[in-house]
Amino acid sequence: MTLDTLRAGFPITEHAIYMDHAAVSPISSGVQAAMLRQTSIQVHNMTTSGQHFAREYADLRGAIARMTGATSANVAFIQNTSHGLSLIANGQPWKPGDNVVVPAMDFPSNFLPWKRLESLGVECRLVETPNGRVTADAISSALDSRTRIVAMSGVQYFNGYRPDLAAIADPVRRNGSFLVVDGTQGAGAFDFNLPAHGIDALVVSAHKWMLGPLGIGFMALSDTLLERTEPTEVGWLSVNDPFEFRRELDWLPSAEKFEPGTENSAGLFGLMERLREIEAFELPLIENRILELNDLFAEQLKSLGGSITSPWEDGRRSGILTFQHPNIDPVAAVQALKGRGIFTSARHGNIRISPHYYNSEAEVREVIDQIGGFVV
Repeated sequence: MTLDTLRAGFPITEHAIYMDHAAVSPISSGVQAAMLRQTSIQVHNMTTSGQHFAREYADLRGAIARMTGATSANVAFIQNTSHGLSLIANGQPWKPGDNVVVPAMDFPSNFLPWKRLESLGVECRLVETPNGRVTADAISSALDSRTRIVAMSGVQYFNGYRPDLAAIADPVRRNGSFLVVDGTQGAGAFDFNLPAHGIDALVVSAHKWMLGPLGIGFMALSDTLLERTEPTEVGWLSVNDPFEFRRELDWLPSAEKFEPGTENSAGLFGLMERLREIEAFELPLIENRILELNDLFAEQLKSLGGSITSPWEDGRRSGILTFQHPNIDPVAAVQALKGRGIFTSARHGNIRISPHYYNSEAEVREVIDQIGGFVV
């Protein structure tokens, strides 16, 4: 597939330079068409819609399982990251004196659900991680016999640090704890394989690097954590044989027990199409493309006298690049760029750029030219 062909599938490229995929991403025309296909079925084919929907949902679970290394039975559809993390946090058999370990600088979605547990006598133990660098040593030092879960982001939102999850998982597993990862800032662009990285739960919202619809996502769980986690949002679809209309808490054995009622069907159709697009292009190629664009950004920004504040060592980089310049105010610059049809973000005193694989080198050069105009 040529770059021109790829870009033609993202209409945003016709009128904007979008480099803010760490915030909310545009969707492809293919994803839009898939969502419209769902609504068309609901408009015209309600008598047979059930079989269409069931087939698409089953295909989607399989695609997520292939991407994450989980099994289809261990995949649940969720609304967003906060929803999935709350399901896990609220579904554990907590006892007073237990604790959960969380990096201090993590995104609020991976803090507030655990902080709420303090009302149950569960400590939310924060680990200081300078510059967002979450390491195995830092996590290991916070573990004790009452640590039940370590919850962390697979990519830090403010500077793009991508921790070595496999190294972190080793002491977590030896401690008898579970590793819960918010993969929203990387899934769809980087590999988050559960067995390979020692992840017990991967929770992903589709609206960032997945390039998927709003209000839909997924979580994939290990066998042990799936069995341990009890549903706390309960409905008629949480139990076995729902069309028997029994009134018993007879949980489904699969992760579908976390899906209590009617699905976001259009969102699921769109997410399935997005998984097809990822598989067609191949995830390693998407990752390489994003890193190559950030290499070009870094080279050009340094030539302007800027400082790259993102981690830059191999294996710890992500799609997020942050930088500072002594003569540039990040907030004012981001606003000025927006007025020129270029979309970035300001985070923690930095300009945050987050390109995706459909962005072009020409767009990178245009962004650099505009930023160069702010240097006085």
